[in-house]
Amino acid sequence: MFFFYICIALRIRLVNSAPEQNLSLSESDEPILFEDLRLKGLLRCSFAVTKGKGGFSVKGTVSGSQEFACARTLEPFERPFEVEVEALVLAEAGLAQQAEDDGDSDFFTIKIPASQNEVDLTETVRQLVILQEPMIPVKGNI
Repeated sequence: MFFFYICIALRIRLVNSAPEQNLSLSESDEPILFEDLRLKGLLRCSFAVTKGKGGFSVKGTVSGSQEFACARTLEPFERPFEVEVEALVLAEAGLAQQAEDDGDSDFFTIKIPASQNEVDLTETVRQLVILQEPMIPVKGNI
């Protein structure tokens, strides 16, 4: 089952913003995202935005802790994580809403309407957190 969430707190300003943006989200900020990813505590995000010829480059890290059930003992345990985020944001005329390019590359490509001055990184972060999860979670294996 696939869900697409719009997370107000994971919107990054591209124009007239600080070069580095730091965010901390809690479960009360985004309960659906936290439940979907089994997040515990804070989700910490740090992004640097740079403007290039073709668009904006967004690079940074996302870190937090997830709760899993151990595959051996079925006991719940928390597992910390930190993932690198790299996205190219392209502004396109005639585009009605933000869209992600599903191309095979080492970074995410996100297309936004030309009039939009921010990008929502919720889906990018969600996918990266899911990709770093262990296939068989075992307590003590980090």
